[in-house]
Amino acid sequence: MKSIKQQKGVALFVTLLVVAIATLLATEMWFNNSLDISRQYNNQASYQANHYAKGMMLWAKDILRQDAEGSDFDSSTEVWNQPIAGIQLDDAVLSGHLSDLDSKFNLNNLLINGVVNEPSRAYFIRILNNLELDIGIADKIIDWLDADQIPRALGAEDVVYLSKRPSYRTAGQAFIHISELRLVDGISEQVFQRLKSFVTVLPIVGSNPTTINVNTASTLLLKSLDARITTRDALMLYNDGNAAHQTLADFYRQPVIVYYNLNNSTDLNVLLSTQSRWFHAQVNITMEQTVFHKYALIFRNPNPVIRQYSDTSY
Repeated sequence: MKSIKQQKGVALFVTLLVVAIATLLATEMWFNNSLDISRQYNNQASYQANHYAKGMMLWAKDILRQDAEGSDFDSSTEVWNQPIAGIQLDDAVLSGHLSDLDSKFNLNNLLINGVVNEPSRAYFIRILNNLELDIGIADKIIDWLDADQIPRALGAEDVVYLSKRPSYRTAGQAFIHISELRLVDGISEQVFQRLKSFVTVLPIVGSNPTTINVNTASTLLLKSLDARITTRDALMLYNDGNAAHQTLADFYRQPVIVYYNLNNSTDLNVLLSTQSRWFHAQVNITMEQTVFHKYALIFRNPNPVIRQYSDTSY
């Protein structure tokens, strides 16, 4: 009798074990199938998002082309500066906007063809002063960009970076992405966040620095045109974001500029413009519960050309 009970017990154990294994295999198969379906959906969604993003980028290029054909200057009141919100498609919602990168100071202007651009350096130091940041950042950025190992008065070359953990070297070339600024000695996350609203990194085309559009520049950048300009002066120049000077001559006739005799400054001619050539395009694609962000760097001279696509902002 005892042997029969033992046999029944073993049989029950084997049966339970078989059921457990079968359940485990079924669960694994279901999980793998779910993963496959999820991967397939994500791949399809990503492909579709890229398709929509490129369509939106083509639209952005067309808007910029039409704008260039209709006007010789750029301002914040123009059509290209109006965001697109909530375009409803069958399987997605699209939104996006264009930003004028020529409304910011281009850090790559500090060193052009291996030579320090003094008007740009002086202007950047005034920006740092107005942000209450260390003016030595200017020299450290120049040392980061240049090819030599001779530190400037307030700069830092490889010897400083090799002592860090982990160690690394200066780039010896122009910035490609704004995030690289975090690598420069003295740029903490707090300093980076304070700076990034006012600076950008753009390629240098030829031997001339990129210019800042006085119509789209912030009050801080306008205040930084000269150490004597006050916040009130800058607000007058900014005109609540509605500045629309057709030429630099128009800008130079502004009472603030005339009062400080800046209309005769050759340095300002190098730094400023009333036109914009570099733009940042951002497209947001919402598909069910997933949001995709796509970015592009657009250069207009005079026809818009997409210089670079990215999944991160410039």
